[in-house]
Amino acid sequence: MTHSLHRRGVEADLKNDYILLVTAASGINHVGSKDKLRQVLEEVWKIGPTNIGSNETGTILSGVDIDEIRANLMDVPRVRCNFASKEKIRQAIERLLELDLEMSVTVSGPTLDILELCKEYGIKPHSINFSLDIWGKKEKLPPEEALELLTMCGHSLISKTLVEETITKVRQGKMSPEKAAIKIGHPCICGIYNPERAQTILERMAPHTEGLGGEGS
Repeated sequence: MTHSLHRRGVEADLKNDYILLVTAASGINHVGSKDKLRQVLEEVWKIGPTNIGSNETGTILSGVDIDEIRANLMDVPRVRCNFASKEKIRQAIERLLELDLEMSVTVSGPTLDILELCKEYGIKPHSINFSLDIWGKKEKLPPEEALELLTMCGHSLISKTLVEETITKVRQGKMSPEKAAIKIGHPCICGIYNPERAQTILERMAPHTEGLGGEGS
């Protein structure tokens, strides 16, 4: 799942950022697989993802509920979600092994942590993908603090302008980090954006004053 590979940030933040993709394979086992993916959806939801969604409906950050996501799975169904702790992704892996639905499973996160979990459950990874950083005219990139937020949407649906304007509001005390994190995540429709991590990033930018919150617009 290469669109999840380019997340940037400090190790402490990335240690609380794990992505799960479960999908049928088109032309191989996708026929009749919706009920299996609905089972996955139910189990993932019980564990407590930070975010979950689909291209067809959007995510829970934009007000979509789990029933709508369940009802609108596409012909090659996929479950995409984010967990904000290693323990929760561990629970997800364990439950998927118990279900044994013969679906394709991809997990993204700190490589050593993922390999540790694979070893714990006797899983031999099919493949491992790495990001080789950004090449070219890096001086044209947004500031690193903005990139930490922008790269959580691997399909580049979150705009630089939205992130920079929202950061400014947080710094001015006109918007809380919590509301800002949700606002930035709205355009990312597949469910891999991590609002808890975004809030942590934004809290580092906020003024240390009482009553931060503003109108949240």
